[in-house]
Amino acid sequence: MKFVVDLKSVHRYRPGADAETVRRRFGLDRVVKLASNEYPLPPVAGVREAVVAVLDQLNRYPDTHSTALREALADHYGLSPENIAVGNGSLELLLLLGQGLLAPGVEAVFPTPSFALYRKMCDLHGAMAREVALQDHCVDLQAMAAAVTDKTSLVIICNPNNPTGTYVGAAALARFVAEVPSDVLVVVDEAYNEFVTEADAQDTIELVRRHENVCVTRTFSKIYGLCGLRVGYALCSETVREAIDTLRQPFNVSLVGQVAATEALRHQDEIAGRKAANTELRAHLVEGLAALGLASLPSQANFILTDMTGLTVPAIEACDSLTAQGAIVRDGAAFGLPGWARISIGTRAEIGFLLEKVVALAAGERHPQQGG
Repeated sequence: MKFVVDLKSVHRYRPGADAETVRRRFGLDRVVKLASNEYPLPPVAGVREAVVAVLDQLNRYPDTHSTALREALADHYGLSPENIAVGNGSLELLLLLGQGLLAPGVEAVFPTPSFALYRKMCDLHGAMAREVALQDHCVDLQAMAAAVTDKTSLVIICNPNNPTGTYVGAAALARFVAEVPSDVLVVVDEAYNEFVTEADAQDTIELVRRHENVCVTRTFSKIYGLCGLRVGYALCSETVREAIDTLRQPFNVSLVGQVAATEALRHQDEIAGRKAANTELRAHLVEGLAALGLASLPSQANFILTDMTGLTVPAIEACDSLTAQGAIVRDGAAFGLPGWARISIGTRAEIGFLLEKVVALAAGERHPQQGG
C-alpha cells in the first residue's frame, strides 16, 4: 500500500489493561481499574434522561455546528460561541491542530514525560518534536521558551501534566505566553482542569481573551464522566476556531454526545461536589501509600504518580504484581518512568482494595501465577 506516512515511525498509543482481560487472565473474582484516569461514578444527574429523550432521533444527523453545546459553553465561560470549537474528545481537536500546523521542517515544543499524543502528532506530519524534560517533575517553562525557534509553529503544555499531576500557575503561563512569538500557537491542554484546587485554575481563560495565539482544550471525559461519548472543546480565538472547523469532518460530535455534554454542563453544583470528593480521596490515597513507605508527587489531577520503591518486589515489577492481584494501575514505564505507578483516584472502596493489595506486596505476598 502506498501510505504517505511511514507508519512504523508513528508513536502508537497503548492503553492500559482492561478489567475483563485481567479478570480472565488471572482468574480473579474482583478487579478494580485505576489506570485510565476515568471518573469512578456515572454521569451527573439528568444526563441519562436527556440521552434517552433523543434516542428516537438517531436516524438523523446531529447538528454539525454543535450549536447548543457551543452556546452553553460560551455562556459558562463568558466567551462568544465563535470562540468555542467542539470535537470528538479534546484529542480530535489536538490532532486537527497538528494537521493544520505541522509538516516536515516544522517544529513542535512540548514537555516530556507528558501526554503521548503530542509526539504522535509530530510523527504523523513529519514534524520535529522538540521535547523538553521536566524539572523536578514539573513543566519547565523557561526551558520550553528557550526551545522555541523560528521553525516552531506549535507549543503544547499539559496542565496539570499527565502523568505527573503537577501544576503550573496562571501567572507563570502568562509570562511564558508573553515570550512566545505571536505566530506560534500555544495550546494549554487542560483535560484535568476541573480537579484543580488552586485559586487561579480558571485564569487561562483570560489568556484566551488577550492572545489570539492561545488555545485551551478541555474535555467532558473526566470529571463529567462522559469519556464513553467522546466530547471535548477548545476555547480559542475566532481564527483558531475557524481553522479547526475547516479541518474537521462534518457531524464530528454525535447527537448523544452533544445532548449529554450540554446537560452535564448545567449541573455545576454536582461538579463542585465531585471536585471536593476527588480532593479528599486523593489525599486519602496519598496518605495510605505514605503509611506503607511509598511517596507520591503533589497532584492537582484525578490521579497521582507514586514511586513504588520499597516493596518486597522490585519497583519495576510492582505494577504487574498489583495487576495480577486485580488492582490495575498504569505502569510508569509507559511514560519513561519505570518503577513508578500512575494511579487514578477511584471510590473509597476501590482505593481500599488497592491499598490492601499494596499491603500484600509489602508483606511479600504474590499471586500464584507470578511465581516467586
